[in-house]
Amino acid sequence: MAEMAAQGQRSGKFRHVYGDVAKADKQFTELKNPLTSGESRYVSANDKFIAVSKSAGGGPVYILRNDEPGRVPMNKPTLSVQKGKAWDHDFHPFIRNMIATVSDDCSVAVTQFPEEGLTENITKADVLMQGHGKKVVLCQFNPSANSILATASYDRTVKLWNIESQDNIMTFKEPGDNIYSLEWNLDGSQLAVTGKDKQLRLFDPRIPDEASSVQAFEGSKSSKAFWIPNLNWVGACGFSKTARRQMKFWDLKDMSKPIYSQDIDQVSSVLMPYYDNDNGLLYLSGKGDGTVSFQEVINDARKCYHLGQYRATEPQKGGGWMAKRACNVWKCEVNRFFKLTKNSLIPISFVVPRKSGADVFQEDIYPDCYAGKPALSADEWLQGGNKDPILCSMDPSKASNDDGGANLFQKKATYQELEEENAALKARVKELEEKLGITADPEPENGDEQKEDAAPSQEEPAAADDEQKEDDQ
Repeated sequence: MAEMAAQGQRSGKFRHVYGDVAKADKQFTELKNPLTSGESRYVSANDKFIAVSKSAGGGPVYILRNDEPGRVPMNKPTLSVQKGKAWDHDFHPFIRNMIATVSDDCSVAVTQFPEEGLTENITKADVLMQGHGKKVVLCQFNPSANSILATASYDRTVKLWNIESQDNIMTFKEPGDNIYSLEWNLDGSQLAVTGKDKQLRLFDPRIPDEASSVQAFEGSKSSKAFWIPNLNWVGACGFSKTARRQMKFWDLKDMSKPIYSQDIDQVSSVLMPYYDNDNGLLYLSGKGDGTVSFQEVINDARKCYHLGQYRATEPQKGGGWMAKRACNVWKCEVNRFFKLTKNSLIPISFVVPRKSGADVFQEDIYPDCYAGKPALSADEWLQGGNKDPILCSMDPSKASNDDGGANLFQKKATYQELEEENAALKARVKELEEKLGITADPEPENGDEQKEDAAPSQEEPAAADDEQKEDDQ
């Protein structure tokens, strides 16, 4: 990424950011057979857990606590709720102990696990949804609205799911080839999709017919989209026609041509972008190389300022980013990357060097961050509502005691489940009636009703005799 460095550096508070690798005893080692193929990052993380798929039948997924590093035991419990490999996973943004997984078997699963982590194997999902025609390779929860999940499949469609009702609420069929990336914007009002057809597509999944599309790259190798919300831009990393790695930005007000385009280098590994909207920092990690570069994105003539890169001899297969609210503010850690190798998971902290960082909260590098609380319900979002995610302070003295993982999942019964429940209740009522000897009164036949009408009552003749006696007197 030397050409990016040639752009020069910007003098600012993040100019001296550096990557600090965790010591050996703080790494996750002897990770057996992690899945390192496909289009995902291979690692998902929130403020407490890390997920890594295992390359084996049944789609096992390791769920590791990020505060319990060390050797991963051979018999470590896994989450294995699907028949095929789990190609991608994403933690529920508002329930930290719930995860979505997508699989070879075309299914989409959402599973809740114990709040302290896995203590035994989990083999049954809370929600299992079918609808894709080929293996599902990407998934991502809406960051603002509760219970909305997007998935992408090799059937060349993007589907939207309401995991509470288990409904497929939208299918986007416009991509002309396999899908490489799937990303929600900040308020969950739009999705960005890139694919083998070289197009970058943006659309509101509630109005998929109004999707916009531009040619992103000339090369057909994998491309990855990302949003730059604070500047109202969208970006993507991909390849040129001559297989050079490229990065481009587009202004959402005018997508006709990119406002920034840069050839990076001739390396063949796919770049995985991660944009920190709070600080305006863009991180690029390459699948198959040992570097993670970081740059600052600014709305000026230059647009992108290279700050530096973390280098290592051992290449990463992939990696995921921890929820920012869990960063160590006393160390001036602004982000943490979990680097996946062939048999380990290595935390890398990105740190802003400050002499007084261990004693004083550095407010200028810690604006309010994503709180992990829903801004909208699924129904509010589906009816057209949009809201930015709820934020929280990173100052430990202002931290709320409210547990961000305490939101409850409320699964709604499907029509078939309601029918089965109704039939079971009827059978139970009948069983109880038989035990108590209760039988329903038989309905009178029409003939019996007529006989009752025709027969005089016993009181009528007596009344008639009394009237006759009075007349005789």
